[in-house]
Amino acid sequence: MSAYADLEGRLEQVRAEIRRAGGTDAVRIVAVTKTHPVAAVHAGVSAGLVEFAENYADELVPKAEQVLDQGLDVRWHYIGAIQRRRLRHICRYVSVIETVSREVELESLSDLGYEGELLVQVAPSGHPTGRNGADAEQVSVLVARGWELGLNVVGLMGMALPGSLQSAADYFAQVRRLGEDLHLREYSMGMSGDYQVGVAQGATMVRLGSALFGVRGDARATKEQ
Repeated sequence: MSAYADLEGRLEQVRAEIRRAGGTDAVRIVAVTKTHPVAAVHAGVSAGLVEFAENYADELVPKAEQVLDQGLDVRWHYIGAIQRRRLRHICRYVSVIETVSREVELESLSDLGYEGELLVQVAPSGHPTGRNGADAEQVSVLVARGWELGLNVVGLMGMALPGSLQSAADYFAQVRRLGEDLHLREYSMGMSGDYQVGVAQGATMVRLGSALFGVRGDARATKEQ
């Protein structure tokens, strides 16, 4: 039996949870295949998924190349920390980059002629900024700079810190308010442990790994998507 034989059932359960949280079928489910083989992408496509995500360039690139060679029609998201020296490789394959947090990243993306969707990652209050997202006061500056450069900045991404669901809800609500003030349309908020909270606060997309594919070991990962 395939390791992903129960994916359709898991996906239906996720969709039911999204509806219970106040969302609709319009919420984009982004399947995080980090540490999983290409077979997970095949299973996801068979189950009706279109959008997939990776945290690391060295996993994204070979996986995306295999998927392309095999003729699968998918949209890749990049949801890891941005390393400018690897942006060129990432940009060849991804339709969405969710983790912009610095002006220099926007400038690099402009230089590369990137035309996909971009989201600015918002750091939780009190958390170090930079590789963990931009602080709230910098979000409008980054969005404006992206538009000034002609980039397709469409929304914000939030990754809550471990803790209570109420603290996650408060943080996601802040992200949504920031985006609404800027008239943005996309909000990537919520992972396998808190996506219902993200949806309740207005997420338009959720990033799910273990909720769909189960848990696989990854020594580099400190948090399961």
